[in-house]
Amino acid sequence: MFLTYVGESGLTGSTVKDPSQQFQIYTGLFIHESQSISVNGEFNALCRRHFGSPLGEEGAPDVLRPVDIYQGLGYFSSWPPLRRNELIQDCLGIMIRRETPVITSYVNKQQFQDAKAAGNNDYVDMWETPTGPLVNKFFFAVSMFLDELNMSLMSEDQIMDGAMPITNHSLIIAQTGASLESNFMGEFLRSDEGIDATGLIDDICFVKSANSVGNQLSNLIAYFVRRWLQNPDRPHPYFDGLRDNRVIQVIYPVNI
Repeated sequence: MFLTYVGESGLTGSTVKDPSQQFQIYTGLFIHESQSISVNGEFNALCRRHFGSPLGEEGAPDVLRPVDIYQGLGYFSSWPPLRRNELIQDCLGIMIRRETPVITSYVNKQQFQDAKAAGNNDYVDMWETPTGPLVNKFFFAVSMFLDELNMSLMSEDQIMDGAMPITNHSLIIAQTGASLESNFMGEFLRSDEGIDATGLIDDICFVKSANSVGNQLSNLIAYFVRRWLQNPDRPHPYFDGLRDNRVIQVIYPVNI
C-alpha cells in the first residue's frame, strides 16, 4: 500500500488576481508503506544536523514552511541563502534518491473565476471555488497512477484474460485545516471520473502538517511547482532536479 501525502500551494494570495498566487496546486507524494520508517528517520536526522534537534523541540522550528525557507522568512530570516539551499537540497534528496513518485494537479484560479462569472460552463458551475475541480483532477491523477502501476505488474496471461488484480492501492493523507475536505472523496467516487477508482483509493485521513514528514515534503514540492508554473521560462533548478530525477512524473491541469 502507498501512503499518498497531499501537498498544497497557491492558497495565500490576497485575491484570485494576485500574480504570485495565480495557480492553486496539489501534489501527491507516493511513499510505499515499506519505506515510511526510513523516510521519517532520514528526515529527522537532517533536522538534527541543520537545527541541532528535531522539529518542534528547542532550537528548531515547529514545521518547515517552504516560503520561509526559500525567501528567508520567520525562523530562517537569519540564515544566508547558501545555508537555506543546503536544507532544501537535503529535503529534496530524500525523494530523489528513492525516485519517490509525485503526481501534480493545478488550476488557474483566474480562469475559473472568469468561467464562473460567464455562467455558461456546466463543469465550472458545479463548484463554488477552484478547489472543487482541482480536487477531482487530483483524485483522478492518483487513480490513473495506481491503475498504470498495477497494469505494469500484470502478466501477459492476465492481460489476455482481462483480469485486473489490484496489487497497489493508496491511503490519502491530507493536512488538517487545508483546503481538501473529507466530503470531496465521496463526491469524486460518485462522479464519472471516479467510477474506476473504487479499490484503488482506500480512504482519506487528516493529520497536522507538523506531525507528518510526508506532507511537509509534499508541500515543498508543491511550492516549487507553483514557482515554475508562474514563470516557466526562468531557471528553476529545484523543480528541474525533481523532474529530471523522476520524482515529478506527471502534471495534470484542470481544463476550463
